[in-house]
Amino acid sequence: MPTALGEDVGTSNACKHYDDVRHVPWDIKKYYHQRYSLFSKYDDGILMTDTAWFGVTPEPVAKKVAQHISECAPASKTVLIDCFAGVGGNTIAFARAGRWKRIYAIEKDENAVICGKHNARLYGVDSFISWFHGDCFEVIKNELEPLSQHSIIFASPPWGG
Repeated sequence: MPTALGEDVGTSNACKHYDDVRHVPWDIKKYYHQRYSLFSKYDDGILMTDTAWFGVTPEPVAKKVAQHISECAPASKTVLIDCFAGVGGNTIAFARAGRWKRIYAIEKDENAVICGKHNARLYGVDSFISWFHGDCFEVIKNELEPLSQHSIIFASPPWGG
């Protein structure tokens, strides 16, 4: 069942911040070396699940995607729904674009949602984002359908690096 997550969702042992390559699992090391292209604020305490390293959109790419969608979307569309929000890469970029009245971030991995909420706070955009834990089709159908006429739906499923 989809769950809208409030401000205080606690912490998760699955949300990690590696500050030393010696502690990084071998299969993540090549992504760790690219951490500043994934999140420019990595050293501020960005949290990621080990799985998120393989699918998060690098910040410059997310920024460009957010810019293009912001410029191309009709003015009547004031809400953006990110169907595969992960740890917040694209979601944060959309919020930083300043174009949307509200961003709805949907993610099926609850630990990724916890990380994403934390990361959005680090970028100062948490107040523009509502997070949902659940299946994007169920959340849209059961929770966000009334917003459909005002919404753009963005879907970038994790591709696994």
